[in-house]
Amino acid sequence: MNEVIPWVGIECAHFGESRKEIRERLGGFSSFKRSPGDSPVDHYVSIGLMLHFDGADRLDFIEATAASELSYSGVRLLERPFGEVLTDLRSRSVDFSLDDSGCILTGCGIELYTPAPDELDIDVEGVALRAPVDNRDNSGTSEVVIETSANEDTLF
Repeated sequence: MNEVIPWVGIECAHFGESRKEIRERLGGFSSFKRSPGDSPVDHYVSIGLMLHFDGADRLDFIEATAASELSYSGVRLLERPFGEVLTDLRSRSVDFSLDDSGCILTGCGIELYTPAPDELDIDVEGVALRAPVDNRDNSGTSEVVIETSANEDTLF
């Protein structure tokens, strides 16, 4: 399993690393743009990662699917029933808040996605990892940074 390191990333991809460094390390990928003018997203299908980069080509957001085999605090996060994941996190004193797409692990920059958060037997299908705001390149933008939760510009 690949352990999530809050506000750092995962073993193979740390926030703030350059796209070039990550591409050299991880190998085969495809890139796409979510919308015109966006920075390309690098999709590593075989390892279940979609990596987003800021204007300076530094990693600032990670989306993960089951192939990534992510864990946090020793809890496997994906391809398990949402209720079991929550129970395991709670048993390790990990705080979270539920929302309309799953939950947010409090103060960790980690979000879990399930298509039916009210049905605890449905598997967690995605994990989003956010970089700390101060690591993001805001060149060409205002100094105000607005954090948003997962929406249409993410996997979930």
